[in-house]
Amino acid sequence: MVRPFKAEYRDPGGYLDIEYDRRIGYFSMATDHLHDHYELYYLLSGERIYFIKDRSYRVMAGDLVFVDRNAVHKTLDSGRPDHDRVVLYISPGLFGDLSVSSELEESLLEPFRWEVPLLRLPTAEGEAIRRIVDEMVGEMVRPQAGSGQLLRHRALELLLQAYRGRHLGQVRPADTEPALHPKAQAIVQYLNRHYQSPVTLTGVAEDFRISPYYLSRLFKQMTGFTFSDYVNLLRIKEAQRLLRESGDSVTDVALHAGFGNFSHFGKVFKRTVGMSPREYRRQYRT
Repeated sequence: MVRPFKAEYRDPGGYLDIEYDRRIGYFSMATDHLHDHYELYYLLSGERIYFIKDRSYRVMAGDLVFVDRNAVHKTLDSGRPDHDRVVLYISPGLFGDLSVSSELEESLLEPFRWEVPLLRLPTAEGEAIRRIVDEMVGEMVRPQAGSGQLLRHRALELLLQAYRGRHLGQVRPADTEPALHPKAQAIVQYLNRHYQSPVTLTGVAEDFRISPYYLSRLFKQMTGFTFSDYVNLLRIKEAQRLLRESGDSVTDVALHAGFGNFSHFGKVFKRTVGMSPREYRRQYRT
C-alpha cells in the first residue's frame, strides 16, 4: 500500500528550502500563500489545479510551475486523488552565494515572469528534468556529506535546464485550459485592480449582477480562497511593498493598502506574514 511521505531540506543560509510530499487522496492547500521568494513547483505524479495571480492552470505530471515573488497563489484538488510534488523556495541571495553572474541570473528568473508560468517539456528534455529532481529527493531522503551543497547546485541546474528548454515547452495562453470560470476570473481581475477601495462581497456581487451567495461559492470553488481572504492577501502584499519602499507611517500604510481598521490590519498582517508590520519594516531597514 502506498503511504504519504515527506522529506525536506532547509538551507542554513536561508537561501533555499526544498519540500517533497507524496499525498494520498484529495488535497487542497489550507493556508493562503504569499511569500518573498521564488517558488519552483514540479509535479512528479498526479494532476493539480494551480491558481496564480488571476487565473488557474491544470498542471500535469512532469510540469514545472514558476511562481514569482509575492504572487498570490494556491494549489487545488483537480478531481483526481493522489499526487507527489517537489517545491523549491529560492531566495535571490542564492545566486550571489553561488557566484552567478547578473546576466545569467536574469535569464534564470525569466520564467517567473512569463505570461503563462508553466513549462511542459517533450519526453527527452522532460526526463532530464526528472533525473535532477529524483536526485534531489534522494539527497533529502538519505542525506550525505555535502548534500546541502549538491542541492544548491542542482536547484541552479534545474533552473538552467528549464531556461534552455523554454522554446520547447513554454505553454502559450491559447494552449492553456481555461480552468477558471470566466466570471470568477473577471472578478479576480477586478479585485486585483480595486483592492485598495472598500470592496465588499455584497457590492461586488451587485456590480457583477449575481447573488452574494453564488459569488462566495464560485470564488472559493474556482480559486481556493474565500472572498475576504483573497482581498486581505492583496492588501497585505501592497502593505509589504509600502513598508519596504516608503517612509509612510504604519497607520498610513494600512490605509493606503485598503485597510480601514488599523487593529484589523495588524492582526491580519501578523497572521499572514508571521510578524508585526513594524518588525517586517525593521528587517528591511537593518
